[in-house]
Amino acid sequence: MEQFTLTVKFTASTENHEKFKQELLNLFDIINEEENLVTAIVHQNIQKPEEFLVYEIWNDNVEHFLNVHLKKPYALAWDQLLLDMDVKREPSIYAAIGKYGKQN
Repeated sequence: MEQFTLTVKFTASTENHEKFKQELLNLFDIINEEENLVTAIVHQNIQKPEEFLVYEIWNDNVEHFLNVHLKKPYALAWDQLLLDMDVKREPSIYAAIGKYGKQN
């Protein structure tokens, strides 16, 4: 099974970052049900509360993820929400080249 890591940096406005944070957490309540999701962590910048970083690990093929997962109704609704709230999104996809730390 292929695996990749997706990171996405979101930048909301100072005025709407609290509403955006709630929408982001709601989105991950939905994404958490995806069978190919290994883990996801949603971060908020301590020094810039309007900035968020999402870290996701997927057991999936990148092409399948982009062409199937990102075409689901909730993903399309998310794209529209980002436009409506004028939130900037900067995604990056990575492949693991080493693994460190404590394994539970």
